[in-house]
Amino acid sequence: MCARVAMAVRAPHHAAAARSLVARRGVGRRALVFTSAVSVSSDGDGKMMNDVAVLGGGAAGLTAAYFAAKAGARVTVYERTSECGKKILMSGGARCNVLPVSATTADFVTESKPRGLKSVLASWSVDRCKTWIEDDLRLALGVEHETNKYFPLSNSSREVRDKLLEACQREGVKFRYESSIDGIVQARDGERGWNLRLRGAAEEHASAIVLAMGGMSFPAVGTDGTGYAIAKRDLGHVLSEPYPALVPLTGAHPGGEPMPGVSAQVELKVADGSSKKKKAQANRKGFLFTHRGYSGPSILDLSHHLVRPLVRANDNKGGSDADQDFETATADSPTMVINWSGIKREEWQERLTVPPGKALVVSRLREALPTRLADALVAEAGVDSRCKIAELKKDERQRLLVILTEYQIPVKGHQGYRKAEVTGGGVSLDELDTAKMESLKAPGIFMCGEVCDVFGRIGGFNFLWAWTSGRLAGVSAAESVLGENNK
Repeated sequence: MCARVAMAVRAPHHAAAARSLVARRGVGRRALVFTSAVSVSSDGDGKMMNDVAVLGGGAAGLTAAYFAAKAGARVTVYERTSECGKKILMSGGARCNVLPVSATTADFVTESKPRGLKSVLASWSVDRCKTWIEDDLRLALGVEHETNKYFPLSNSSREVRDKLLEACQREGVKFRYESSIDGIVQARDGERGWNLRLRGAAEEHASAIVLAMGGMSFPAVGTDGTGYAIAKRDLGHVLSEPYPALVPLTGAHPGGEPMPGVSAQVELKVADGSSKKKKAQANRKGFLFTHRGYSGPSILDLSHHLVRPLVRANDNKGGSDADQDFETATADSPTMVINWSGIKREEWQERLTVPPGKALVVSRLREALPTRLADALVAEAGVDSRCKIAELKKDERQRLLVILTEYQIPVKGHQGYRKAEVTGGGVSLDELDTAKMESLKAPGIFMCGEVCDVFGRIGGFNFLWAWTSGRLAGVSAAESVLGENNK
């Protein structure tokens, strides 16, 4: 026999167990903590057992746990820290942008074959996911029309995390906090399933496992790449080498003087080396100067084009604890090219020539740009701040036009995993049955969330991936166990 959590009446094939689930709210802003008092038994070796073990208590893992339990499986979430969903609490400036209004495969980045991503996204629409959040999680949502994002009406990421935990509690999910899984091995002696190697504790058993241990971004919340190590070492998967994604970049500001806090609405693209051929363009326009360089949605969405080749060429350039610099640029190095206002070159040409000629050049720039940025761009062009339109020389005007509309950002490096919102790379979707999110190399292992080679752009797309892949992995894991039990 094994340790069981009592199941809902829709799963009568499971024996009932005494259950006392307590939701304890700490003082102030401390976490919700769920504890379970259950009848405990074990196999002949004293080994604790589960139907489905979910490794990782983030958004994807909790979603997988909820759906696996709702399908009738006995589920335990193993979380290495003292509380689940720490990264949820940090999302959207603590507002938590839980979903975009709509999504396509073009909103995501993967090095896997496109059909895998398309298959997963097709399994659950944005509208159906929104209905689940509102009806099953009991979380009221509102839409921000300007950005096409859904937020909780409370504007509280803590409410999102807590509602997700409460929904898992209602379905009987068991939680194991401060439980680090260092490895998994296939069960021995003809036993079905997998054994979990817990740090400082005896092995435990699960008939199926959902690997949802996240990536390496924000290591302070417990994400250290263990999921990747397990996938590669224990399961035989080949990884697309992980790298920091949606990460701020470092570099000097135009004009030579720092401008932290200055923001602008820009057009940003990445160009390929010597050809300067357009490679990608940011969907979002927000740009922010930081103390170390640049951030904002436009920078974050395109940062992987520069960071990925750096990390792949230099094993030590992931940057968990420090900024990482790029190597000296070559003719083939990608570059970031920016139009600071979105105004076309032809219009700027007119603005910098039209009367009255006594108007200051810098004043014309200030009409379309933040004052400090306008002043900096004039200085970058080598134009005197007192220069009037009528006094502007042809070569000065040409330099200004290039700087205003085709400025090459002097990117020095990136701020690493400690500032990256997600991790790029991971387990290739090509090595998963994406109809179930099941490993093709290790049947009975299901994967979801950031451990997979998928991430989305800024705007709720990474939550959509977590909800969608987590649901698919959880339902499939439960079906694999319950189907085998009913044979």
